[in-house]
This record gives sequence, structure tokens and C-alpha cells, in this order.
Amino acid sequence: MTLGREAAPLQADIPIASLSGDEASFAHRLIFSSTNDLDRAWDLGLFYLKTPDNLTLDGARAFGRELIAPDSSYRQIPQYGELEGFIALENNQQTKLALSRERWDQHYPQAIKEFGCQLDAIGIAIMREVLHQSGIPEVLWDPASGGYASGGGTAFLNFVHYDTRHPDWGLRPHTDYGFVTILDASAPGLQVEIEGQFVGVPVLPGHLVINFGEALHFITAHSDHSVGAVVHRVLSQQSSDPVRQGIVYFANPDLDGMLWQFDAAGEEKGSSSVQDLFALLEKNLTE
Repeated sequence: MTLGREAAPLQADIPIASLSGDEASFAHRLIFSSTNDLDRAWDLGLFYLKTPDNLTLDGARAFGRELIAPDSSYRQIPQYGELEGFIALENNQQTKLALSRERWDQHYPQAIKEFGCQLDAIGIAIMREVLHQSGIPEVLWDPASGGYASGGGTAFLNFVHYDTRHPDWGLRPHTDYGFVTILDASAPGLQVEIEGQFVGVPVLPGHLVINFGEALHFITAHSDHSVGAVVHRVLSQQSSDPVRQGIVYFANPDLDGMLWQFDAAGEEKGSSSVQDLFALLEKNLTE
């Protein structure tokens, strides 16, 4: 039996944003066509982002396609714990090469490392816009974000494809644990949960998919404009489908650090170690 295949899914009404400003340095502001679109993106935890013109996406996609070959040397990269290395997920079709920023120099070609740095800049711009909209005083953005807002924290650059020899879910329903996820997907299959129903996220040429995670929901929970963490999944992929590849960038806090909650007056409202927050999320997910 193939999992996750049902009647043709409804399509989500997803806001679209772009980055304005200095494209050479990605010193951007996030721009929506209306306040209503921004509000909907914040509530959904999801929006499309127009791909910046100088993002070196074609080269990164070509690198991702090379990883499908069984004899690719990159498939021999060892696992570092549960999160990094060449990984085939259990009970999902997803197979991926996943590396944190500190290992990009060691394993990725220079052009892919530079691509990761471009995504860093986009992630920071999105993060700073969320914090700007939250009303949290700028002097507190670094402690609130575990350093990510100024270029610290942790980032993962993953290249994903789906092994259709296995009849499992493409990717089971979940929320991302971190701050911001940047996704470049080549084929349909992604769905998000809206008002208790999963709906399809179409591939929109020339755009990336952005979603917010649990850590971002946590740090904005007491602010003037909190964000949602979207539940999403990928339908089971079949051999007759186009090969579904993806590039996924995860913006995370320092995994050994702390997160702080502030209100718009700058008053501390709560805190958690990242490890404790992620462990709680994992417990809730498995239960």
C-alpha cells in the first residue's frame, strides 16, 4: 500500500513576499503587498519568497542531482550524531545529505558553501523582519534568537531526494523545531495543515517556500506579533512521479544555547535551553 495518497488536495492560499534593498549583500527588508498578506503569513507560518536574482540556485540544484547516483562520493560522508551526514530516514522516503554550517568547509565544494552563505543572509533578513514586527527591542534580538539574528546560531544546508523503492510517507507530518526553513522544491507533494485539513503547496516557479518553526513561535509568543509553526508533510512519492528533489536550509539557534522570551517592553517572560525545548517537541511528536 502506498501511504499518503488521497483525493486531489485543495491548494493553500499562500502569501508572496520579496526582499528589497541591496541584493549584492542581501541587506534586505521583507516586503509583502499588503499588511493582510503579512498577517496571514505570520499566522500560517508559511509564505512564498521571490528568489533573489543573484542566488546561485542552478548550481546548487545540479549538485543535489549528483547525489542521487549510487556511486556519488558524497554518499560516503559519515553521520555525525543523528542530524548530520548522509542519512536515510526511517519510516519516510527522504534520503539526504545534511551538514551544519561548521562542516560546510570540510565537505561541500566552495560554490556550495558560498550558496549556503547566501541562504544564511536570506534567513537572517527574514529573522530580523520577524523580530522587527514583534516589537521586541532590537538590543534583545541576539539573546532572544540565540545569536542567529546577527549571524551566529546554527544553520543546516540539506540536499534531499525521495527513495520511491520504499512505500512509506514521503515525510511524515511534523513541525520544524528551529526558526526559519527555506525550501527549494522541484516537484509537488508538500502539504500544510490549515484549520485541521492538509492542503497542497504548489510549486511556484521563481519562488522559494518559507516556513516558520517552533523556536520562532516560542521566542515571539509574548510579543506584539507572534508567529505560527506550520504542520507539514510530504506525500508518498511514486516511481511514476517526477523525481522529487529539494534543497532545505534550516535556521536554528545554537543547539547548546538558550532562548529567551521578551515582550515589546523588553520584559523577560520566559526562557528555555534549546535542548530542553527540542526534547519537549520530540516527546510531543512521538506521542
